[in-house]
Amino acid sequence: MLVLLVVMALSSPLVQAQDRKGIGLTLTNHTGFILKHTDKLTFTPPPVSSGLEVSFTHRTHGQKNWEAWNRYPVFGINAIWIDLGSDELGHAFGAYPFVDVPLFHHQQWSGYAQIGSGLAWLTKRFDRIRNPLNNAIGSNLNNSAAFRIHVDYRWRPDWLFTGGLSFTHFSNGQAQTPNYGINVIGGMIGAQWVPHPLASSDYQPATEPKTPLRRFGLSTYANLAFREHFTFGGPRYPVYIASLAGLYQFSRINRLHVGLEYEYNQGIYTFSKLNWQIQGDNARRWAASRLMVFVADEFLFGNWAILVQAGTYIGGFGEFIPLPVYNKLALRYYLPYLPWTNARFFGGLTLKSHMITAEYIALGMGVTFD
Repeated sequence: MLVLLVVMALSSPLVQAQDRKGIGLTLTNHTGFILKHTDKLTFTPPPVSSGLEVSFTHRTHGQKNWEAWNRYPVFGINAIWIDLGSDELGHAFGAYPFVDVPLFHHQQWSGYAQIGSGLAWLTKRFDRIRNPLNNAIGSNLNNSAAFRIHVDYRWRPDWLFTGGLSFTHFSNGQAQTPNYGINVIGGMIGAQWVPHPLASSDYQPATEPKTPLRRFGLSTYANLAFREHFTFGGPRYPVYIASLAGLYQFSRINRLHVGLEYEYNQGIYTFSKLNWQIQGDNARRWAASRLMVFVADEFLFGNWAILVQAGTYIGGFGEFIPLPVYNKLALRYYLPYLPWTNARFFGGLTLKSHMITAEYIALGMGVTFD
């Protein structure tokens, strides 16, 4: 389910674009290091981590209004291999869809911010006997999240060179502990070949303004995640999440969410009951509950959306909160409007973190009234 949702999300423009111009192939080298983001990591970070990335890309050029409103983003699928740099960590093999959001264009130079998410297989994981120092990753199969800032130079119409900064995160979202995660930061340099490049005349302007039809709206959703708690190889417990937010539409491709979010963590309830730290069912339920306020910025690409969220905990209850501030990255797909209404249902995948340590990966659905 996770694989299907993520791959469909950002790769669907590629499927629709098999016979169009602007399809390219990129080979990129990545060289960097593992960022030790917590003192709880027991391994010594290796001096160098390096790898290769092959990308299949499609440059949009305005065949739909949202492409022009977003200044013609680039969609693609990356396949990546990284030598993490030590025997304890091994190698990472991954694949993920991504979107390049344009930052600037000036003559032969272009700048992009890239965001992508998918799956990765790490050859080494925590093992009490065979690999006890690798407490960063408890499973071979993981989520990979990639963030890039890169600048492209077009040498010829069919060739360009690219370089920039890269950040890659590997985590299973606490589905299997330990899971402090691995963060690789570094530089990238490569080249892209576009056998049938786009000409300036191929780019089509939008036929409608991107001014929203309505400024205000509402959004609500329910999500479900599973986490392994406290014991390596122990049971996984559900985490129930619900949210209600008000919307403010900046444009048809960007809107602000401000709202309340509630979580109930069954693992914390069970832990407090077994350890007799909290007396009474009501007190244990409060300990397993979290209430948060948040703001989020949502970027729309047709029926697909990427949502970046930050929030904080309120109410003074809830146990085992790592930090007072959390962040989320969500991928959503919106269904068509219900007849004679301004309501749209959506399904989504959400990664929640505290700083750069993942807490869970959740699947869910919701509805917006916009």
